[in-house]
Amino acid sequence: MKYLSGLKLPKFSIIFGLYFLLLFITGSLSLYEKKSNFKIIPSPVNKTSPPSIQKENLTKPDSQSFEWTVEKVDEHLTRLQLPADDHMSTADELFEAMNNYRKANNIGSLEKTPGICEIADKRAQEQLANGELDGHAGFDKYVQSQNEFRTMGEVLFGGSQPQSGVHIVEFGWNRSLTGHKEAIRDPDWHYGCGGIAGYFAVFVFGRK
Repeated sequence: MKYLSGLKLPKFSIIFGLYFLLLFITGSLSLYEKKSNFKIIPSPVNKTSPPSIQKENLTKPDSQSFEWTVEKVDEHLTRLQLPADDHMSTADELFEAMNNYRKANNIGSLEKTPGICEIADKRAQEQLANGELDGHAGFDKYVQSQNEFRTMGEVLFGGSQPQSGVHIVEFGWNRSLTGHKEAIRDPDWHYGCGGIAGYFAVFVFGRK
């Protein structure tokens, strides 16, 4: 256990998950799952404001006493340290952060639809009610009950501290060593929406 500025790092962690579902035109459902449990060891010190977005050179907070580390634990697990922010992202902020990130990396922006936003919101509420990430167990029912998209994907973020939308995307999913970065950079996604409940965040992707 490392110590930063005389404070012991808390034991709570942030978990990320990655899940893909493919719904074919025939109506049959094939499941493609990458359970990339993504742990973050957060610190309560040095709260930061959102940085500017730069292609493959994202600005980190000026935290002289904070030690940034990223570790791939196994094929599904990444552990990193991330300082808390002074607010939790809203769904709109997360959507804007995702599109800004994609634009900065020359990837097409995403469009919202009422249907995909409803799914994202419900999925976030389910994480909060569950008290922890559900391992995508609740996502399948939404994919099977909709007919708007042929392909849908989901990335999850959850923990015990607030994070801005920019930091969820840039310092969370973008720094993953286990598949999340590839998911949020996928040019085949054309639709998407974020959902926020408590300190849980969900982003759902779709392709028609």
